[in-house]
Amino acid sequence: MEVCNKGLTAFQRRPMQLIGSMMGTCVALSVALQILFEHHRFSRATYFGVALLAAVPIAGTLIVIARYLQGEKDEYLRNIVVQAILWGFGLVMVADTFLGYVVEYQPVRFAFGIINMDIFVITGMIAVRIQLWRNR
Repeated sequence: MEVCNKGLTAFQRRPMQLIGSMMGTCVALSVALQILFEHHRFSRATYFGVALLAAVPIAGTLIVIARYLQGEKDEYLRNIVVQAILWGFGLVMVADTFLGYVVEYQPVRFAFGIINMDIFVITGMIAVRIQLWRNR
């Protein structure tokens, strides 16, 4: 992990580690629940509880990003991170809208909701790299 983060300060490295662990938690939780729900039927309260449980890492990611932005002293880096967040959110919204229409009019079984956070985080990371490369 140190090889990927060698250019980051300790303050920047900590949020990256937390976001990565929350993304991994989302993936593990999604896979485990998908396997569990394929073979069993549960009450509505159970599904509601699982939905709340799945939202916890996403809320945690947003809190980590907000704390990072609050603590970042460099205005340039803060601006780049905010732009990356907007790109990540925008791509998720476009893909969600597209797949929402596809699922609405063409019954396709695809659980896009479970990879929303992954798309958001990966797109945000790519946007940061592109912006830093472009602004050299």
